[in-house]
Amino acid sequence: MDPMQNVLEESVHEVFHRLRQMEAGYCHCPQCQDDVVTHALNHARPRYISGSAVGSAVTRVSLTRDQAQAEVAVLVLEAMRRVQRNPRHGPEGYLPREAAVR
Repeated sequence: MDPMQNVLEESVHEVFHRLRQMEAGYCHCPQCQDDVVTHALNHARPRYISGSAVGSAVTRVSLTRDQAQAEVAVLVLEAMRRVQRNPRHGPEGYLPREAAVR
């Protein structure tokens, strides 16, 4: 039996990585990244797939449509704003983009 998978998680990660590059002041530490992805996924309708290749393909294609991408982007931006306002670390934990690339 194939394990179930929430394919929305892939989409949230992709959108988050694109958006955070556009936000110069956004913290790039793993804690903030996990918090954004978790918040976005907790506020989205999950899109689970299992075993069926056809069902998996249809779900993945539907998530690439402009409307679905826009909905994911709104969720991710809201999550980024919330995490940025209340990070779970102090200023010493902040990791700017330049430091995250190294």
